[in-house]
Amino acid sequence: MAKETAGSGTTTGNVGTTGGNAPRRRWGRLAVSLLVLAVALAGLLAAIWMGKPALTPANAEPAPDSPPELASLEAMEQGFTWIAETVKPAVVFIEVEQRMTRAEPDEMGPDAFGTPERWWREFFGPNLPMPRWQQPIPQVPRIGQGSGVIIGRDGYIVTNNHVIDDAESVTVHLSDGKSYPAEVMGTDELTDLAVIKIDADRDLPTVVLGDADETKVGSWAMAVGFAFGGARGEGTDMRSGRFDEGLRFEPTVTVGVVSAKERQLQSEMEGRPFRDLIQTDAPINPGNSGGPLVNIRAEVIGINQAIFTSGFVAGNIGVGFAIPINAHTKQIIESLKGGEPVVRGQLGIAVRPLTPTLKSVYEADNGVFIQEVMPDTPAERAGMKAEDIIVRMEGEEVESVDGFVNSIQMTKPGTTVTMDIIRDGKPMSLKVTVEALTLDVAKAERAEAEATPLGLTVETLPPEVAEEAGLSGGVRVRRVEPLSDGARAGIRRGDIILKINRKPVDDLKSYGRIVKELKAGEPVAIRVWRSGRTITAEIDRLSE
Repeated sequence: MAKETAGSGTTTGNVGTTGGNAPRRRWGRLAVSLLVLAVALAGLLAAIWMGKPALTPANAEPAPDSPPELASLEAMEQGFTWIAETVKPAVVFIEVEQRMTRAEPDEMGPDAFGTPERWWREFFGPNLPMPRWQQPIPQVPRIGQGSGVIIGRDGYIVTNNHVIDDAESVTVHLSDGKSYPAEVMGTDELTDLAVIKIDADRDLPTVVLGDADETKVGSWAMAVGFAFGGARGEGTDMRSGRFDEGLRFEPTVTVGVVSAKERQLQSEMEGRPFRDLIQTDAPINPGNSGGPLVNIRAEVIGINQAIFTSGFVAGNIGVGFAIPINAHTKQIIESLKGGEPVVRGQLGIAVRPLTPTLKSVYEADNGVFIQEVMPDTPAERAGMKAEDIIVRMEGEEVESVDGFVNSIQMTKPGTTVTMDIIRDGKPMSLKVTVEALTLDVAKAERAEAEATPLGLTVETLPPEVAEEAGLSGGVRVRRVEPLSDGARAGIRRGDIILKINRKPVDDLKSYGRIVKELKAGEPVAIRVWRSGRTITAEIDRLSE
C-alpha cells in the first residue's frame, strides 16, 4: 500500500494540503471497491449454487420453456384446480347446537359422598348459603361441527346423521360467508346419512351425484370439507389453519386415491355394520364428516364419514372412509328429502361370507352362508334353514354379503323372490316374501358369530340342559386343550357341539366316530350351540 500511495504524486501532495480529508477519500474509494467486489462475489456464488454461469443483466436470458414431459403434469394440476373450483362453492360448514342432558357435578364437591344438598344442610343448617360448587349448574349447549354438500338449488344438503344427531338447532354457513338456519328433513341411522334444508331465497351452487359402483380401486379421489371445523378468530385453536376470519367458511381440499371398496365399519347397532364403504387415502380429518368425496369429473362418489387413527394420533393416517353414492343411497337420499322413512326389505337371517373352508365342507362355489334364521320371519316361513347357502337371488349370482344385503334392502316389501340355495350339498329353490325392516327389527337382530374350531374333551349332554335348550342331541365341551385347534379358534367350555362337517353329533359315540374320520390338513366346520344360539366354527387346516 505504501508503494502504491507514493507513486501517486497528486494524492501524496493532497495528504499534506487537506490534512484529514484526503485519507477519508482514499478509504472511501477502497470501501466502495470492496463493496462492489463483495456483490460480484455473491452473484458468482449464487450462480454456482444454482448450477448456472454468472450472468449480468446485459446478457441475461429468459427462463426456458417447460419441456414437453411436463405437459401431462401441468394438465393434471389444472384438472385438480378445476375440480376444487367446481365443488367448493357447494360445500357448507355445519354448526349444531346440542343441549346437555344433565349437568356434571363438581369433582371436588360433596357429590362424591352422597346427595349434595342433604349433606350440606345436615352439617351446616338450612339457612347457610350453599358454596359455589353446590349451586345449580345451568345446562349449557354443546356445539358440534361438520361439513355438508348442497344437492339442490332450493337448499337441500346431504351430510352425516352423526353430524346433526340430537340437534336442538342447525346452522349452515355457505362458502360466501352467509349463514342460514337449517331444518332436518330426514335421517337414516343405518347408513349414517341425513338431509337438511335451508331457505336462501336464491339459487344455490350444487354438485352432481355420481355412481361409486363405477369407481375402481386406484382412481383419483378428492375430499372436500372443513378439517377441524371453522376457526373463530382470536383465542381460537388455529390448528385448522384458518387465521383470517374472511376465510373461515372456505373449505379445504385434499387429494388421494380410492384405496379399497366394500369396506365395513362397526356401528353402534350390534350386527348392523356400515357396509360397502369406500376407503381412501385422501386425508380426511375431524370436521370433514358429511363433506363430499369426488372423482376427477367433479362428481360426488361418497360422503366422508370416518377415519381410522392410531392410539397416538387423532388426525389422519391415510385410512379414511366414505359412504358410497350409488343407486341404493340415492334412493335413501330421495326418501330423506321428502321426510319419508327409509323403507327396506328384510328376510330375518344372519349371513356371513362363504370362506374357503365353508366352500369345501358345504360343496358350494359362491354365495353367502346362513348363520342363523330368526324365528317368526319371512325366511323361517319360507323354509330357510341355518347352514343353507344362498347362491342366486332372482337368477343373479350372489357374490358378497354386502351385495346380497343391499339387494334385499332395496327390494320392495311384499315382493316374492326366488332364492336358489344349496342344502346338504344339493341344490334347491325357495320362494320368500320380503317384509319391511324397521329400526327396531334391525336393533333386535344379533351380530354374526365368530368362527370357532376343534381339539376338545366332551361329555354327554345332561337331559335338563338339552330340555332347557330345546336340543335333541349333541355333546357338551368339558375341556379345551391349550394350543389346540379349538383353543386357537375360541371354542369354550360349555359349548354344545351339534354337527361336524354337516354330520349330526347325537351323542359321545357319534362324536368319536366323526372325529376319527377327520384327516389332518383338511378343513372342518363345526356347528356349536352357545347361550341360546347356534354358531359355526371353522378350521382351515386340521392339525396333525
